Amino acid sequence: MAAAPAAAPTHAHSGIFSSGTSFPNFRSAAASAPGWRRREPYRAVSVVAGSAQSAPGAVAVDNEVDTLLDSVKWDSKGLAVAIAQNVDTGAILMQGFANKEALAKTISTRKATFFSRSRSSLWTKGETSMNFVNVHDIFLDCDRDSIIYLGKPDGPTCHTGAETCYYTSVYDALQSSKPNEGRQVMTTLYSLEDTISRRQEEIVTEGGGKPSWTKRLLLDNQLLCSKIREEAGELIQTLLENEDQSRAASEMADLLYHAMVLLRVKDVKMEEVLEVLRKRFSQSGIEEKASRNKS
Repeated sequence: MAAAPAAAPTHAHSGIFSSGTSFPNFRSAAASAPGWRRREPYRAVSVVAGSAQSAPGAVAVDNEVDTLLDSVKWDSKGLAVAIAQNVDTGAILMQGFANKEALAKTISTRKATFFSRSRSSLWTKGETSMNFVNVHDIFLDCDRDSIIYLGKPDGPTCHTGAETCYYTSVYDALQSSKPNEGRQVMTTLYSLEDTISRRQEEIVTEGGGKPSWTKRLLLDNQLLCSKIREEAGELIQTLLENEDQSRAASEMADLLYHAMVLLRVKDVKMEEVLEVLRKRFSQSGIEEKASRNKS
């Protein structure tokens, strides 16, 4: 594709992509926007299906997107690795390949789109199952040879019905443990949530015996509430008494743990909490509080 002219035309979404020889990454574009506000599809892109090594003109795009697509280091087959990641949990959902048309279509439609090497055609995740991955942002790595579609899935991503395609632990496999489709590649926060959930299940399945601290909290609402108040007070004291950072981190960890036990009792997932936070990023705190009072 031809390089963009020095004076690129102005579009409704000008600023998302660079039209010169310097290409700011997608993170810069996200940072310049107010919070995580979901942007409208990039209207200046229209896509027709083609091969991995598409001929010039196979993707009808404006100069800014055209330049961006040319800046990606596509391999000899015109492809780059494309990874879908959950915007709220951070979980890696799936990995595929994208060509110029797939990336252009994803930019345009906000639906994670890939190139199928077996079928030699574009495919949008969810076009059959309706479990789309709704893209909030797109990131290129420092070498510009791999892509992350950061988005929110409508349902399970894996064809097996699992939330993510990555549920097989190598270390579990080496110990002859069977893959668990309910398991996800978890960050520290979600590993804690999973442990609390398993403790709740054990109360039902195992019955008696000396309960762990987590089980005691799950069984006693008054104890749980008193501990949350206590830990919140201790966190506050780290500020009032000018205690060091490690003390504040420790008290916050205690408060977060106990609050997550309460969420388990209320059957609320951390993902739901983080989704609420994300939706508030582009909203004034005063306005958000006022809207809650009205409801």
